Amino acid sequence: DMAVTYLSIVVFGLGFTFINPVFTAIFNGTGNSRIPFLINTIGLVTNIILDPVLIFGIGPFPKMDVAGAAIATVLAQFVVTAIYIIALIKQDEKYFKVNLFNKVDLTKIKAIVKLGFPVAAQEGIFALITMVISRIVATYGPTAVAVQKVGAQIESLSWMTAGGFSTALSAFVGQNFGAKKYDRIIKGYKSALISACSIGFFATILFIFFGGSIFKAFLHEKDAIEMGIVYLRVLGISQCFMCLEITTQGAFNGLSRTSIPSAVGIVFNALRIPAAWILSSYTGLRLNGIWWAISISSVFKGTVLSLLFYIIVINTYDKYGIIGYNLQVQEGSYGKK
Repeated sequence: DMAVTYLSIVVFGLGFTFINPVFTAIFNGTGNSRIPFLINTIGLVTNIILDPVLIFGIGPFPKMDVAGAAIATVLAQFVVTAIYIIALIKQDEKYFKVNLFNKVDLTKIKAIVKLGFPVAAQEGIFALITMVISRIVATYGPTAVAVQKVGAQIESLSWMTAGGFSTALSAFVGQNFGAKKYDRIIKGYKSALISACSIGFFATILFIFFGGSIFKAFLHEKDAIEMGIVYLRVLGISQCFMCLEITTQGAFNGLSRTSIPSAVGIVFNALRIPAAWILSSYTGLRLNGIWWAISISSVFKGTVLSLLFYIIVINTYDKYGIIGYNLQVQEGSYGKK
């Protein structure tokens, strides 16, 4: 009943939820990540303030429970959209100018859909896979579900940070690819990789050796803490590889090759389902087998995607002095630098 109540209200704000990442991408694509950071921070703070006010009925507001949480989410998303529109209208023309009432260019829409569809498909399929994994976890009881949810939030500290580097790298690669400064693409990728993997290494140390202290801040039941420690230790092994995958995905996206990281992500994420089922049902790992399935798939994704980037991009540049897309290019087709 609570879920139905929440979703029936949140659905009215989905337009804002969908358009805000687009606005964010517009500014990030120009290399201006400061404005999206400030606007999205305002939205988060708005949500943080409205949540307790509307849930518990503080001041003149009635107690609305889960409906209050949904209303707070919709209002916060609306605030972000409104500020973004103002920022776009007032944007300095020397960077770019957006007229929201211009005629729609179908050619550009086609190009955007072509680039965006693989990523959208990957994210959508990932959500479905996560639901199936959660269903397998639920067979081990509510404590296991709580551990997975809290553990995923803790783990987001590393993958969201790596996502920031991925976004920056995507804009950097796109700009330099357009300017045909291919050497900067290679250098930028390597620099971003070092930074992201450093975060992954730090997360590995944190999760493996201090997982108990971290989980105690969120859950207090002894069984939950013990499960949480194992969860973070197993997932901690794959943190560097996860950061490697996310960063490399940003580099591919900047080169308009969105289908490659999406294909790798879809294949190995899908393999989590049979792996989780087999390891949890037919080995002594039980619940921990699910965590191992997730961690191992992340190791494969990071390894495979980085190897593909080396073969398709770096190796091509080393041979021909260009960033080539055609894998059938023959030796001598381009003059060497």
